[in-house]
Amino acid sequence: MKRNTILAITIFLLPVVLSLGWCALTYQVAPHGTTLKVMTYNIHEGVGVNNRLDLDAILATIQAWDPDVVVLQEVDMGVVLTGWVDQAQWLSLRLNMYLATVSDAESMWQGDVILSKYPFWYFESILLPSAEETDTLLKATISVNSQAVTIFCVHFTVMSPESRLEQANIAFPYIDAVSGLKIWAGDFNIDAYTTNATDQGILASILTRFNDTFDIVPSGNRYGNCTSPSWDPTERIDYIFVSNGIAVNEHRVPASLASDHLPVVATLQVPSSALAPTHRMTVEGAMTLEPIGKKYSV
Repeated sequence: MKRNTILAITIFLLPVVLSLGWCALTYQVAPHGTTLKVMTYNIHEGVGVNNRLDLDAILATIQAWDPDVVVLQEVDMGVVLTGWVDQAQWLSLRLNMYLATVSDAESMWQGDVILSKYPFWYFESILLPSAEETDTLLKATISVNSQAVTIFCVHFTVMSPESRLEQANIAFPYIDAVSGLKIWAGDFNIDAYTTNATDQGILASILTRFNDTFDIVPSGNRYGNCTSPSWDPTERIDYIFVSNGIAVNEHRVPASLASDHLPVVATLQVPSSALAPTHRMTVEGAMTLEPIGKKYSV
């Protein structure tokens, strides 16, 4: 009888012990160093060029480049079309990275996500409405090399240049209000070689604020630039922009058919500086952080 009781207690506690052990093993410790590898990737809800849902292919594409920060667009978070899977959480857990998403009130059937090996100090999102479509601008702040770095993720509408201009005019003041080092990445739906005057104006406005990692990459490191469609890329609509003070060591456009877009990867050099603790971060447990006003799990 006593033996059966001990066995029952053991069986009951085993999942709890294993769960705690898993949390401890998977807790991401922020890397140290001056370089920051950033990837931006429109994952097309995990649907490859063969029209099959395959998140493992997306995962493998990301893992092959081992980025420190991943900026994702078109991420389904629990919708019927992709089997109710929260793709943001799925990728976060398998990549062992912290997760920042748009707030619940702003969630849509496909959204923007930032994943990071570095804990987030803070993240938030704002709506980018236009006459044709509403999208979001996601902002997250991390500390790299004792320096605050703010990352913005965007997916401008594909509908029209006029709607993109509406969204950009909302985003610009929000971005300008942030001081210090900044990275703006995502699917801008503006071809770098466009002849449309409205889209040219948006890009010109971006380039008064940021540097294009492809344009400033050192000579000899140009591995390609067009990102869409992935099977025969003819347009460059996915970008990683960086503010002054961030150097670019490398810019790559990896080949992959896991999505209808190709990812963009840039290896950046972040200068060191005394860190001004403008945001408080409280560690509540191995898997949960609480930044100002938000709560998320990794």
